[in-house]
Amino acid sequence: MAGEILIAMTGDANELWADCLERKLVALSYDKPYFEAWRAGDREEFLRLEMKAAPKGVTESDVKGRATTWFNRATRIAESENDVWLHRAGNDLYWATTTEADPVFEEYDGKVMIAKPVTPWSRRNRRTVALTWNSIHPKAKDYLTTQQAVFRVADPMMKEYIEALIDGGDLDRWHQLREWKNRLGADKGKSLGSNVELSELVLSRMMMTIRDTVRNSNGQQVLRTLKDKRLLCPEPEMKARLAHLMIEQKALCAITGLPLHVDGQENLDYDMLASVDRIDSNGHYEPENVQLVCRFVNFWKCSQENGKFMELLDKVVAVRLSTDP
Repeated sequence: MAGEILIAMTGDANELWADCLERKLVALSYDKPYFEAWRAGDREEFLRLEMKAAPKGVTESDVKGRATTWFNRATRIAESENDVWLHRAGNDLYWATTTEADPVFEEYDGKVMIAKPVTPWSRRNRRTVALTWNSIHPKAKDYLTTQQAVFRVADPMMKEYIEALIDGGDLDRWHQLREWKNRLGADKGKSLGSNVELSELVLSRMMMTIRDTVRNSNGQQVLRTLKDKRLLCPEPEMKARLAHLMIEQKALCAITGLPLHVDGQENLDYDMLASVDRIDSNGHYEPENVQLVCRFVNFWKCSQENGKFMELLDKVVAVRLSTDP
């Protein structure tokens, strides 16, 4: 996982969060004069505005520090690329990664939103387990709890912990440390909460689909001759391969790059459900000949050769882009 890991508050009292979640953005809001000073690269004007707004009794050095911090926060958001951003909404912990797309500046109510496009916000790790605040270790909570608009995770150990948390990796390396055990209160019988792993539901459904396909496609004639499709490895091996692909593909469709939906998730779209596709449609179900795609892609592709199908999709996209107003 490259780049920095940061926590974002998304505007005053998180006022921009709903918009960020829907539009796939990470953002901060600035009063318009501050935005204009920042956009012009005018640190002196930014400081002047901050000095003017500062309450009585605040030292000049404190005001300068605040001005520098907020000026730099805008720059960090606008220039962020391949950084992981975290946001807590109630008991849910969301994460997303900034893309190469240009920053977004939008004026509203005398303010300006400074935003950077991100991958879809997810409240699940890469193994589809929900990321909830009450299941995160208190030691990590202590570090992640912040009232800052933007907070960079600078501690190397904590950064590695969060990477493992998002990947769905084994966290025992940290949880077994004495200071972590003490903070949890393990000696008093306290333990962490846990969340249901949806991937088991997904894997069970996909394995059942493979079994049904193999059983019903053994070369028999039913008005037409069906292709012979066999499972050429033990079921546990195939199931393990599918679990690996979910992580390797980052829960994205291998052909379109669209997010794969999983059984039981909120706002489930059945056309987007994770589906097992044979890369070589003339081949059988074996570990190196399967990929995960959206269910609608599997239906559309049917028996088409993988490369040819992607070529046809590219043609459709090219035409749509050329005809869009």
